[in-house]
Amino acid sequence: MSRAGPPVRFALGEEGERIAGLAPGIDRAHLRRLERGEIEPEGEIDLHGLDLRDARYALRAALREAHSEGFRCVRVVHGRGLHSEAGPVLKPSLVGWLAEQPLGALIMAFASAPPADGGPGATYVLLRRKREAS
Repeated sequence: MSRAGPPVRFALGEEGERIAGLAPGIDRAHLRRLERGEIEPEGEIDLHGLDLRDARYALRAALREAHSEGFRCVRVVHGRGLHSEAGPVLKPSLVGWLAEQPLGALIMAFASAPPADGGPGATYVLLRRKREAS
């Protein structure tokens, strides 16, 4: 995996506060399953209370670690920004961070969590399968 490169161009969707993205070449069925909550998160990262720089670093580290552990789905808790004086900060930045390389190459899809698991205040991230060294 390269250390740099252009960001991944996710096919994006928004509906109200809900977000979704699908990496090029990935079957939409994966995204539909993620949106319906049919893929159980195996890990979680909570970004509440972090500034942008620290949140970006924590997200990148957590998703790289989850991928190296073989996790397929991680729940990212970012909040909705309703109690922030500046308004939403983390959530709008999330899509760009997920697209950045080398992290973007690990991600198949992402979608706002189902209502029972955080709704638009959390995002499920579906990771690609870890490739075994040959």
